[in-house]
Amino acid sequence: MMLAGLAFAAAAAEPVQTPRAYVEQLYASYGKTNFNPLTHPTHYFASRLAAAIGEDSRLARGEVGYLDGDPICQCQDPAGLRATIGPVTERRRGEAIVRVSIAFSGTKPRPATLTLIWTKWGWRIADISTPDEPSLRKALGASNARLRAKN
Repeated sequence: MMLAGLAFAAAAAEPVQTPRAYVEQLYASYGKTNFNPLTHPTHYFASRLAAAIGEDSRLARGEVGYLDGDPICQCQDPAGLRATIGPVTERRRGEAIVRVSIAFSGTKPRPATLTLIWTKWGWRIADISTPDEPSLRKALGASNARLRAKN
């Protein structure tokens, strides 16, 4: 019984991954062969955004849906991806805003903002905004609603 208590105390004392460390690890994953966060969206996106991504795919019926690429790297092919993690702001407990600069070989860096929330599985992306798209979650929701109305 004493060992179980010590194991629980040790687990509770383990440091929680910071939002910056999560995003650094996420972008480092693009160095792995065939990494694609859309293959397992719940590993990277919060439940509402993952559900909207899944619905976009279902409603597209094998065609290209609203998402025409990977929203995290803002690309279709991550070759040459360079992501620079900028300021991290924790807005309230369990929510953080991470600014990222995304560039590829020979391209000008583009800003993106990841809104993270803390879940029982760790940090997940709740929304992504860019200068061209203030809210991926809202844009997907609107697109999905239009497609549902057509069907």
